[in-house]
Amino acid sequence: MDKILNVKRYICGREEFNFSDLYRKCNIGKKNLPVNVFLIEHKKKGNILINTGCSSIIRKNAAAFGALLTKHRLSFTKEDEICSRLLKEGCDPIIIKRVLLTQCTPDCCGGLRMLPRYELISTAQVMTVHWLADPADGLMKHTLADENVKKTAAGIFRGETILRDYFKWIFDVFGDGTVLAADISGYAKAMSGFFLPEKNIFFAADASVDMTAIEEGLIPSDKLLSKAFYPDDYISVLATMRRLHKDHPEIKILFSHSEETE
Repeated sequence: MDKILNVKRYICGREEFNFSDLYRKCNIGKKNLPVNVFLIEHKKKGNILINTGCSSIIRKNAAAFGALLTKHRLSFTKEDEICSRLLKEGCDPIIIKRVLLTQCTPDCCGGLRMLPRYELISTAQVMTVHWLADPADGLMKHTLADENVKKTAAGIFRGETILRDYFKWIFDVFGDGTVLAADISGYAKAMSGFFLPEKNIFFAADASVDMTAIEEGLIPSDKLLSKAFYPDDYISVLATMRRLHKDHPEIKILFSHSEETE
């Protein structure tokens, strides 16, 4: 019997992307895409979030938030916060037992401090960025989990998985093979993708804006590469995601800004 009972998407903000600026010889223009948070219902581990989306917390430092908006055209309201989304469905945020973090950025961490009690889990690469975060960084200071939150780095996965054909490092989030993690750093300094083998779903964070670049072979522009922490690694991860999609079309690849999730 499957241990992953259900997967649900919440939209916790939106971001506008100009594809004509981000990819060479692309005339798609602007897309207003969601900031996705995914809720996993795990038979043994309870309710798990992948990221937490935007929240009013990231507005606390006006200067840092203003600087963020020069790079990311984010928009969100109080109703977009993950706790508001849960409460609207009659769910107390206390049901969230764990948060899987793809990377330490405001639209991924924005709701961490609003959740009452949970364990934060990711790869060692991502957790190291979290542990060593500069407290002088206005956004990081307000959005990363506080010191009382349990923080765990996933251990190495020793079993067999198709991910081994594509990624060097594979991690076992819960030690039972139900959620695997792969290092997909490049766009961010450290970034994790999460794979649910039972559901054939791969949450690929910001390895691409959405499936458009994967399916149409779009080439990142200099402007997009200038936003990447490691441009060469970003290009390599993008190529890997294309190969994974081509080889295994049965795997649903979902990004932080995927519009279609079904």
